[in-house]
Amino acid sequence: MKRLVVVWMCIVVAAPMGLARQQTAPDGDARAIADVLVCIDIDANPGFFHDISQVYVDAFIAAGAATVATAATEVSGGSINFPPDLTAENYPVVVVLGSDNWFSGPNTIDPTDEAALAAYLDTGGSLLLVAQDYMTGAHPDMMAPTPCYGFPRDYLGLDLCYQNFDTPAPPRAAGRIDPRSTQVTVLGRAGWVLVTLTILLIATVIFPGTGYFMSDRATPTATAGVGLDYEGQFATGEGALIYNSPGTFKTVWSGVELAGAATEDFNLIIGPIYNWLRDDTPVEPRSWTSIKAEYR
Repeated sequence: MKRLVVVWMCIVVAAPMGLARQQTAPDGDARAIADVLVCIDIDANPGFFHDISQVYVDAFIAAGAATVATAATEVSGGSINFPPDLTAENYPVVVVLGSDNWFSGPNTIDPTDEAALAAYLDTGGSLLLVAQDYMTGAHPDMMAPTPCYGFPRDYLGLDLCYQNFDTPAPPRAAGRIDPRSTQVTVLGRAGWVLVTLTILLIATVIFPGTGYFMSDRATPTATAGVGLDYEGQFATGEGALIYNSPGTFKTVWSGVELAGAATEDFNLIIGPIYNWLRDDTPVEPRSWTSIKAEYR
């Protein structure tokens, strides 16, 4: 039997100069303004930008979030329009998206955004940051071999970061790896909630204007770990997704856009991440391909 989920819309004030859209499903948590706040930076590259926030809203509702609010930048060059009451009690999980805002100046995620997120995490919050060019745009001085510091290190758990590293379509060319991959397969690393996943990401699904990924990778700090790898090709200490859990907050940084997955597979990524960020015991993730294979 298929379960019908009823979704309705309401408007809530998010900041003096903007509004946030809030979608609600039944069984809402009255203690929080919204279970998840999805924020997207829309100012850096308007010629390339695609608003993928609805994809994440749908995935978090599918994962069990009762209420999902959204916020965005106000104007070109502006900061994200976070609600003034941004605390873990009001928004247990915050999601920040960079979409295809690449090669950006001003930076996609600026120091004001980082300060707001740091203050939020200090209240015990949980953050998912998916922005392929975040480190390149906001912190070009932190590319390896220079170690990360400040917000990327203290909150995201990034030790060393490497720009534009994807897997090109076979056969691989000799020498420098072409960063402009049209598709990539990510693998879950042992020791974390995505361990069983093998998911294909296709760039044209979410980046029709460019048609390729421009992904980054990183190594984790002592409190962090690697959650996803590109086709198993990275060295043991590197990954496309870094999770951090120092004990007072939780963060997940992804250097590749996860929404390139098919809907079913995307839900298999977001569901376990959402449960982990909320300290819930995750359901074992499985790829849609493996599930269908059982019924052949």
